[in-house]
Amino acid sequence: MSEPVIKVCGLTRREDAALAAELGAWAVGFVLAPSPRRVTAEQARGLAASARMAARSRISGRPPLAVGVFVNATAGEIAVAVATAGLDAVQLHSPLPGAAAVRAALGDRAAEVLMIQAVPVSADGIVEAGLRATAMAAGAGADLLLLDTRSDRRFGGTGTPFPWGLAREAAQGSRFLVAGGLGPQNVAQALAVSGAFGADVSSGVETSPGVKDPDALRALFAALEEPLEGRGS
Repeated sequence: MSEPVIKVCGLTRREDAALAAELGAWAVGFVLAPSPRRVTAEQARGLAASARMAARSRISGRPPLAVGVFVNATAGEIAVAVATAGLDAVQLHSPLPGAAAVRAALGDRAAEVLMIQAVPVSADGIVEAGLRATAMAAGAGADLLLLDTRSDRRFGGTGTPFPWGLAREAAQGSRFLVAGGLGPQNVAQALAVSGAFGADVSSGVETSPGVKDPDALRALFAALEEPLEGRGS
């Protein structure tokens, strides 16, 4: 895919999931872990259905991937959630169980489910010792990395960016998404500087946790349609 992709995460409302799909989101994310944006697997199924239905209005008709976000869940618990919610992808924000273990638990469905592994990056610009090794280990068995801002209090949705140039170093040529404090005002620059496959946005397009701002969502996608020279560097 030549153009960068957008994953809109932390969705809790059907209208927000539908708008993200209408605007062309590559993926819609649902937090199935402790968070102010947490939803149940059953709720995620309904939200994903709204997104898929809304995608039909687009010329391409391509539905966004339904992504479940997990923290410290067992491989078995994740497999059950994938089946219940009808997920297309799993996003892991903890080192265990790991992508390989989740694939094993998924059984025959493993080949159909995209595996995304999050890797935390320091917000202060310091390249943490072993960051490259961490990314390599975390990405073992994963299809895609997610470089997100490290926080001691939460696993995502921090609203804080990190120096995007670090993402290239951490990913070491692997395909990755960049996240952390991204919104209409900086998403294009983040993608240009990091060289990411796409951006994962959440708090940067919200009025409150889990409630997306329609105007901010529209502005986000509009920002990516501007010529590259107008995006900054």
